[in-house]
Amino acid sequence: MDTPYTSAIRPPILDGTYYGPWKLKMSMYIQSIESRAWQRVLDGWTPPMRDDDVPGPKPRSQWTADENNAAIYNAKALNAMFTSVDMNMFNLIGTCTCARDAWEKLQTHCEGSTSVKKTRMRLITSKFEKMRMEES
Repeated sequence: MDTPYTSAIRPPILDGTYYGPWKLKMSMYIQSIESRAWQRVLDGWTPPMRDDDVPGPKPRSQWTADENNAAIYNAKALNAMFTSVDMNMFNLIGTCTCARDAWEKLQTHCEGSTSVKKTRMRLITSKFEKMRMEES
């Protein structure tokens, strides 16, 4: 009997179902690419801002090595997410420039906000209580 083979080169694909397993697999996938890429998912990333009186982000040519590296790790994590979702999920996160923002959008879309999670938990608890009270 053949065993299923999954490649570390190919990320898991999210189509809107089975978000829980995808989330775990994807976190490991991004960490396997580069642990600092996963850090960008956890901490977020914003383009470095100018130090002078001119508002807005610094020109890329003025970025420090650390600022450039943070941008690269953010791009790696974001690319991993872009290539691991179907087109419906991609349309949700396709405009994100920060890996953390994309991660949070997917999480909110698939799991719901904190209040939605609490409401779901109350409904499940209520159903369980009703099941215990019935004779059958």
